[in-house]
Amino acid sequence: MEDESHPKTLYVGNLSRDVTENLILQLFTQIGPCKSCKMITEHISNDPYCFVEFFEHRDAAAALAAMNGRKILGKEVKVNWATTPSSQKKDTSNHFHVFVGDLSPEITTDDIRAAFAPFGKISDARVVKDMTTGKSKGYGFVSFYNKLVRLQLRNTK
Repeated sequence: MEDESHPKTLYVGNLSRDVTENLILQLFTQIGPCKSCKMITEHISNDPYCFVEFFEHRDAAAALAAMNGRKILGKEVKVNWATTPSSQKKDTSNHFHVFVGDLSPEITTDDIRAAFAPFGKISDARVVKDMTTGKSKGYGFVSFYNKLVRLQLRNTK
């Protein structure tokens, strides 16, 4: 379990569609040993992003300082701490995730959970917020235990 005061995982966003996990690992391991890299590319309308986990907090902090704002394959990447409220620290990696975009600023995590509840049992839901201002970034995620729910949602577009 990651200590909130010494996080080891970074969010890397605004990536070019040509960026791969291997390229990110090559770049970030120059700063310090990386434990893992998870690329998220399933959202056609949005840029890919990834999470890079380091073994040590100091390496993650150095990578944040060195890589935020750098250009990778022509795009200026955004690097920040990947944090989750401690109340939601559960492993949903084997669950089925749905990206929810174009949200009004007043939409809350509770609103998303309520809106998607009719589609099945939700394991996690959240609106992504700016860490500095605390305001919604206009998107979020809903995770379901069952893949069938995700297929039903796709067919409702």
